[in-house]
Amino acid sequence: MFRLSWAIALGFTIAMLAGILIVTRDLSISNDIFKDGVAQARTVNNTTDEALDGAAQLPPANEAIHQGMPQVVGVIDSLTRADATLGSLGDQLGALSTALQSADAPLQGIVAAGQSATEQANAAAGPAESVAATLVQADAKARALGPLLDQTLALSQTIDTKLRISLILPVIGN
Repeated sequence: MFRLSWAIALGFTIAMLAGILIVTRDLSISNDIFKDGVAQARTVNNTTDEALDGAAQLPPANEAIHQGMPQVVGVIDSLTRADATLGSLGDQLGALSTALQSADAPLQGIVAAGQSATEQANAAAGPAESVAATLVQADAKARALGPLLDQTLALSQTIDTKLRISLILPVIGN
């Protein structure tokens, strides 16, 4: 029973560790996706800053129409890149959401397995303590029997010697 409890606890522990490895792998993927999203957000921020700088430098309306057309085209290009970057960021955030959702069920399984293993280990503690106490008592009895067995061996050797001597001596009397 004691070995079975430990085997079950070990099995649940191994299952929990395997689940943790799976979750760690998923978290690593999520971390990479998040880092990529942060980098793209910085690109969006820089592009937006460039667009705002360009818009702030536009001359008044008439001059902007006649002389600032290249700057307007640059701003539109920057906004187009920002739009593409935001679209890519949205895709990356969708992938992150999917990865986090797929990690949710294994995490719940790991928590449930850990709770079950803890309950079983706690349930096995009482019988294990009883077995340990019984073993301590058996050890004490074995230690008490040791000197008695040594004394019995000495007596049996003495009896054996006396019997051998009596077989050698002739019978005296009737």
